[in-house]
Amino acid sequence: MTPVPTDLPATDPGELPDPSGEYAFEQHYDRVALEKEAARRAPDIPWATWWFRSGSKWYVGLGFLILDVWLFASVLPWIGLGLAIVTTAVALYAEFLLYRYLYFLPGDDDEPRRGPFRPTWTRPVEYGRWTAEGAAVRAGGTVVTPEAGPDPKEFL
Repeated sequence: MTPVPTDLPATDPGELPDPSGEYAFEQHYDRVALEKEAARRAPDIPWATWWFRSGSKWYVGLGFLILDVWLFASVLPWIGLGLAIVTTAVALYAEFLLYRYLYFLPGDDDEPRRGPFRPTWTRPVEYGRWTAEGAAVRAGGTVVTPEAGPDPKEFL
C-alpha cells in the first residue's frame, strides 16, 4: 500500500485548504477503495477462530482477575483473612488449570515427551483447546515438535 504523500505544503488555520491536497486525496481514493474491497474478499481465518485462538486471552485473564478480587472481597468478612487467602489460592490454581486447558502450547524449554501424553497437576492437556495445534490433534493429525523438525541452527 502506497502512503498518501506527506510533502504537501502545510496550511495555516486561517488559510483556505490547498487544492493540491484534495487532488492527491482523490487520486489515491480509488486505489484505497480497491485495496479495501480486496481485503474484504481475501480468504482469512474467521473472526470466531481468531477470537478463540488469540483475541480472548486478555479478556479471560481480566475475567480471572475480576473473579479473584470479587471472591476475596466477598469471602473475607465471612470466614476471615486466612481462609480467604486459602480460598483465593484454590481459585487461582483452578484458573491456572483452565487457562492452560484453553491456551497451552509447549515451549522450547519443556522436556521432550516420552511415550503417550499423560495429564499432570500443572499440564491438564497436551495442547490447549483453543489453539491450532489442539484442533489438529483432536482431528487426528499430528503436530511437528521442535525435536522432530529441522534443526533451527542449520538456517543460521
